[in-house]
Amino acid sequence: MTADGAAMLSSLGGVCLMASLFGRNLIHLHRPDADERDDDLNGEFWRRHRNMDNILLNIQLSLPNHFRLPAGVDNANVVFTNMNIHTSTICLHQAAIFKAEKNRMPHSVSAESKIRCITAAAQIASIMRMVCHLDLSGVSDDPQPIVGRVKAHVGVCFR
Repeated sequence: MTADGAAMLSSLGGVCLMASLFGRNLIHLHRPDADERDDDLNGEFWRRHRNMDNILLNIQLSLPNHFRLPAGVDNANVVFTNMNIHTSTICLHQAAIFKAEKNRMPHSVSAESKIRCITAAAQIASIMRMVCHLDLSGVSDDPQPIVGRVKAHVGVCFR
């Protein structure tokens, strides 16, 4: 997706986009190649890691105004997509922390990923504070209320 394409993204499209990115993240973490070289910052694992991280950052920076919060707080899919961006960042960087510590890489590698995890978790907490006091019973036609989605989402983040 390009920055120009993001402007035409529907709220359901945002959910689909994040599902796709979670799938890419899963493949990155659990289907490694034979020549991963995860002990080398120039190896395939770290190349994919940087690529996925750049994709997440670019998506976050190129979201159109109707996808940003608090403007899109009345749309459950917008809230869910924003939370998923941060959740995906946490998943990606927790794996990086594990690989960096397992392979005794420079402390700065794991420290940077820890900072990214903490920042993403703070963003999720901010979103939760933004929506927790809203009466969301009539906000969306979506069959699963936003509060239920958010609670399920946070449970995944902190397992």
